[in-house]
Amino acid sequence: MSGIDVDDRALRALFQGVLDACDELPAIAARVEAETCGHLILGAQANIYNTTPGAYQRTEDYLRSLDARARATRTGIRVTVSSDSPYASLIEYGRDDVDPAQLQAQAEAQADPSQPYTVGRSGQAWWLPGPVITGAQVFAARRMAELFSKQLQLALRSR
Repeated sequence: MSGIDVDDRALRALFQGVLDACDELPAIAARVEAETCGHLILGAQANIYNTTPGAYQRTEDYLRSLDARARATRTGIRVTVSSDSPYASLIEYGRDDVDPAQLQAQAEAQADPSQPYTVGRSGQAWWLPGPVITGAQVFAARRMAELFSKQLQLALRSR
């Protein structure tokens, strides 16, 4: 039977680096929350307010209904992206039968999630999806992973 040699000090340093990176989760959560709120604004502008006007008066009620909240625990972050608008799902998914999972997959396939995700909704084509929340969710997930990865690399380099 062969044994595995484990460098106890190196293993402890590795685990301590992970714990040190986890100490940064509250700061990461606050940053992702703020950036996701900004992404929601960009998404609403790209999908609604900066498009060709058409059938509806633009009151900016939907823009005011958007919200992002992040909460950090010792080992993770949860970001909730939402709208309390009664017509949010009609904007997000459009008037046709759009599969939310397919819309999510398309948003995830975007090369640059920092850019708003659009599929052609405008004041003229108001029945198409305007995936403001979906795009912001993808942005938040990627941004959390990116920021935590940087913290983890910094923590492990300092060991």
